[in-house]
This record gives sequence, structure tokens and C-alpha cells, in this order.
Amino acid sequence: MTIHIVGAGAIGGLIGAHLHRAGHDVVLVDANADHVAAIAADGLRVSGEADFVAHPRALRPDQLAEPLRTVLLGVKSRHTADALRVVEPLLADDGFVVSLQNGLEEYPIAAAVGPQRTVGALVTFGGFYQEPGHITYGGPGTFRVGELDGRPTDRVRDLARVLGEFHPTEVTANIFGHLWSKTAIAAVYFATAVADEDVPVLLARPEHRPLFGRLVGEVERVAEAAGVHCEVVDGFDPTLFATTTSTTANGPATAAGTDAAVEAAWQAQITYWVSHQQTRTGVWRDLAIHHRPTEVDHILGPVLDLADRHDIPVPHVRAVVDAVHRAEEDPTTMGVAVLDDLAATR
Repeated sequence: MTIHIVGAGAIGGLIGAHLHRAGHDVVLVDANADHVAAIAADGLRVSGEADFVAHPRALRPDQLAEPLRTVLLGVKSRHTADALRVVEPLLADDGFVVSLQNGLEEYPIAAAVGPQRTVGALVTFGGFYQEPGHITYGGPGTFRVGELDGRPTDRVRDLARVLGEFHPTEVTANIFGHLWSKTAIAAVYFATAVADEDVPVLLARPEHRPLFGRLVGEVERVAEAAGVHCEVVDGFDPTLFATTTSTTANGPATAAGTDAAVEAAWQAQITYWVSHQQTRTGVWRDLAIHHRPTEVDHILGPVLDLADRHDIPVPHVRAVVDAVHRAEEDPTTMGVAVLDDLAATR
């Protein structure tokens, strides 16, 4: 099978390099002309948890003209619409697009190409774009694929088998449950990014746990209102933080989980982060290093929209989105003190 990977950065490039090395026909498609030229000239180097050079074909989007059947979409969520304008006219009737992205991009992808041509995926292993022709693999995580309606089809089983040649991959009947859980955790990651500190350091501090728990709980409540039951991801269970309301007259509402279960959930996240080479998020890199817009509106924006639709208060998620926007405009607003301001939100 030929696998077209649109977006050959941290995740797309990493998967493409490994699958090409495993013997698959891989075509990397990326809008970064320097990245494409470097891959075409010298191959795609992977460093970090793996160290090798792969030589897949590499194209710019305007050079893509061949029919597409299996498409792995690895662009930033803010570039989904642009990528789909290239992919949709070339996508075969029996072809499909697999989102490797952050957020809930399966919804807009399905709207563009049809739900029958959309496959969901949960990706939590790490990686980042180093420079043209060079991707760093940060370490393993969770990889799940699934049909949007939960059916265990041959194509998702085949897809899991192929992707499993790079990283253990399982088929799930509840892909949206995994994606919403990742989004709930992402709300915490956005907060750590504007705090300008290592993620495991912040997660280990008891004074920040109430805020982080409220963020998770707000997203989890929106997911439940949308008919989605959140799944455990990398040992972290968002349902432990479900509350009837985000705050009460006496302050934060009590989380649904026991103290021991909640502590285990945070420890699972700390363990996940200390096992990776990078201890800060891609959001932090966008803000502090690249000084470019983040994916916050595309990852947490849908949560806010659904919260409005279902009349669910999500004050802390809204406050995090606002804090990220301020940091996008002025990185000097970043710092641990921001967490105190977010925690005071009512």
C-alpha cells in the first residue's frame, strides 16, 4: 500500500520515516519547501529515541497529483482546512483520511470528506521538528485507531497492523472517548505552557492540582454532554475529575474520584513526561521559541463552542484560552504566577 502523509513534521515525519524503513511506499507531503528539499536531497533524519535516516519520496502540496487512498494527516490543526483542500479532490471513493493531530479534528475532516472516509487516531508519543530534514523522537506513548462509529472494520485492523510496525497500535471502539480525554489533558498542558515551566515539575506541585483538576473536569463535562464517555489515556482517567458544577458557593466542587485514584492519575502523567526527552509541550515551543500562534483555538475552541451549546460553565478553560492568547501577543506575560490568576477564576 502507498501511504501519503500530509504534514511531515514531528508526528507525520516520524511515522513516515519508520514506515518507510519498514518497507512501505511512503510519500511525505509538506508545505515547508526547505523541509521537502532537505528530505529529497539527504533523506529524513530521526534522532532521539531512535537514530536513522530514511529516504521516502517528499513533495510540496502543489506537486501532489496522484490518487490518494490512505492519507495520514499530520498538519497542525490550524492548517487542517488548507490540507483538506489539497487532499479531498484526489481522495479515492474508498480512500480515507486518518487524523494524527491534536484536538478533535475528526469532526471537520468528516465534514469535508465524509465520515465514511474518516478514521480517528489517538497519538500521545512524543516528537518535534528540529530543522529541515531532521525530526526528533521524544519517546513512546499511546497509539489507537478507530472508526468514528466504533465498528471494528478490516481497514482499521489493517491500519493498526501497519502502524504497529513502528509503534504498538490498538483498535478502539470509542475513538472519540480517547480524543476527548486527550483534549481534557491538553487543557492542562496549555496552562503549563503559559506557566513557562517543565510539565512534570508543575504536575508534582500540590498547589496547582486543584486548577488542573478543574480544567480536566470542565472538559470532561462537555464531553459527556456531547454523548462521549472519556477513556483512560496513558493511565490518566478524566472521569475522576467530573463534577456537578465547576465551582460551588464555597469554592471548587469535589472531584468524583477518590484521593488515591486522583493521585495515581497525576502520577501516571508525571511518569509519562519523565520518560520523554522533552519535558515541555509543543505549545510552549510555539510560544517561547517559535513566537507563533498556537493551536489553542482549534483544540479548546470546540470545547467552548459545545459548552455554550449545552449551557455548561467552563470558566477555567476560557481563562486558559485567554492566557494563551495574551502569551501569543506578548511572551513576557508567561510565568508560574499566571496559574494563580487562573486558579482565582470564578
